[in-house]
Amino acid sequence: MQLLRRHRWLVVLLLVTTLAFARLWWVSFSWDDEALVVDNRVTGSLANFRDFFTRDLWGTTKISTLKSGYYRPLMLISLALDRAVFGISSAQAHIHSLLWHLLAVGALYAVIARLFGSSLAVVGAALFALHPVQVEVLALVAARNDSMAAALSFLALYAVLDAEDASIRRSVVAGVLLWLALLSKESAVLMPLVLFGLDLARFRRPGPWIRYVGLALAIAIYLGMRLAVDVGGALVPDKGNWLLIGRHGAEIASLYASLLVWPWPLTPARFVHYLPPVHQTIAGALVFFALVGWALWRGRERVFVLAGLAWAFAAFVPSLAATLDKGLLGERYLYLPVAGLGLALAAALRSVPRWLVPVGAVVAIAIIEVRLPDWQDSRTVWTKAHLVAPTPFTAAGLGWYLHRDGDLDHANVLLVEALEGEPPYTDACELVVRSFLEAHRIAEAAAIGHWALEHRGCNPDGLITQDYAMALAGTGRWDDAVRVVRNRPMGPVGNGLLVVGGGYARQGNLKALDQLSQKWNDRGEYFDRVIKLLRVSGETAAADRLARALAAAKDQHASP
Repeated sequence: MQLLRRHRWLVVLLLVTTLAFARLWWVSFSWDDEALVVDNRVTGSLANFRDFFTRDLWGTTKISTLKSGYYRPLMLISLALDRAVFGISSAQAHIHSLLWHLLAVGALYAVIARLFGSSLAVVGAALFALHPVQVEVLALVAARNDSMAAALSFLALYAVLDAEDASIRRSVVAGVLLWLALLSKESAVLMPLVLFGLDLARFRRPGPWIRYVGLALAIAIYLGMRLAVDVGGALVPDKGNWLLIGRHGAEIASLYASLLVWPWPLTPARFVHYLPPVHQTIAGALVFFALVGWALWRGRERVFVLAGLAWAFAAFVPSLAATLDKGLLGERYLYLPVAGLGLALAAALRSVPRWLVPVGAVVAIAIIEVRLPDWQDSRTVWTKAHLVAPTPFTAAGLGWYLHRDGDLDHANVLLVEALEGEPPYTDACELVVRSFLEAHRIAEAAAIGHWALEHRGCNPDGLITQDYAMALAGTGRWDDAVRVVRNRPMGPVGNGLLVVGGGYARQGNLKALDQLSQKWNDRGEYFDRVIKLLRVSGETAAADRLARALAAAKDQHASP
């Protein structure tokens, strides 16, 4: 009871945080949750335990060949436990994620309290617990690895923070905790630098070396495990991506700094090509840097302010790998850095104004409550994202989900919008022509395919070439359709085989058609689809001729 009384404000903070995010218990899975949680191929059974430690995270989805470079066995174990205990339940999965966030809040509180006492620790922990940029980590079950890595790495830091009690036992405990954090997410790898920064702030030198041994061994073991199962040798971004970050460095820095001061709008992600110009975010960024300057100038413990800022920076740097690799920026990448800012805030305050935490919490919770309903499901998330911060990227994201739900007319508009952007968002190439075909707008599909391939940078080796050829054939332009498929650098596949087969059928070359059908899994299905394509394009004579030949071959095969 004495312990509870001493840390009663932490208990209050945890209860308030729980209530602030309680709405999530009634929302569904969204975005990455669909692939990593709902449709995951290995988390359906704990008997797949070996797969958790030998597979790329995204290689456990339906696209098993996908290589993300993310090695996160503990995250997969947490998802498997969800399914084993609760089945596919979004409510229980979100509660599980919230528990990790609460553990991270408590662990950060413990770290700051050891340095500055419980009153200032509540302030720093409150910033981490309730900052609205944390919404994404809690709204996406697939982002749970952030809170897992945070909770475990903060506990590892706490285990060795007391330099006067530096023992092998504490070093081992910290090493195990950091190892588990790394198995949740790679971003915990720089936690020894955080300890080093805090040591410099306290002692002006590194503390006892034994405290670093466990952390170093944890990192070495983790890296060895990755290499042993060939999951990332980390993906090395090409030179062009580094140049891209350089060109957009000002927009990236201004956006993230602005979100820390005025977290609006919150969206599921942003793409590096379509960031708001600096003049739209500079006001918030200037406020952020002014606050940093004030903390360094007037702060009570300036050296710890620097340590907290260094912590935030060290936690943020690993997220640049995702930006370099995929071009994505997300609020979740600020989850760990906000912990460092919480330490810096606690170090800057000379006392705790009574109004600070309540007023800050009310503002933060108001923003959280306004934006949480947007995470109802994937379609809702992307609809709101495209409404509040429209870009070719959000157009493609929303278009994909509308297409999935069968709303083809609206999906087609958005997919074209994505390719009309400057620069075009070329991930939309793989779907745009097919979506028009499925809407039976064949002539438009042909026109869109030509435009996309010739003028919007779509890859001719992509699926769009096959769909474009289908559209050309569907409008009767068979010679053009066959030429497009044959000119594809990697040759015909998928629908391209149907187009080439239809060309053979028009020529009466049934022997070549029969040989081509052997590349299709189900030859009967292949012939049926070729006949359907011929009829759609008006080649009824060729379709009838092929149907008669198939019937005759079937009768001959069936005769005694």
